[in-house]
Amino acid sequence: MELSRGDVDQALAGADVVVADVRWYLDGRSGHQAYRDGHIPGAVWVDLDTVLAAPPSAQEGRHPLPDPATFAAGLARLGIGPDTQVVAYDDLAGLAAGRLVWL
Repeated sequence: MELSRGDVDQALAGADVVVADVRWYLDGRSGHQAYRDGHIPGAVWVDLDTVLAAPPSAQEGRHPLPDPATFAAGLARLGIGPDTQVVAYDDLAGLAAGRLVWL
């Protein structure tokens, strides 16, 4: 079943929804720059390196799981709470957005 824009608007009316731009690149490009260059209107940028991961280390790797309290605080700063519906996107087939959904 395909939904129209009106169907989606009606379904989300009154809902606490945040659109999350989670672009991140392994090749060194800046996800934040990509966000600044253009994003879905109203979207917030979620920094994978600081919100979705703890600091890197030789023992834990590039993106260790964040401390739950630190993760929750990072999301709260973006307007995301326990009752928020989140629409996460990236431009790498869900590689980075999937991490937000999984966490």
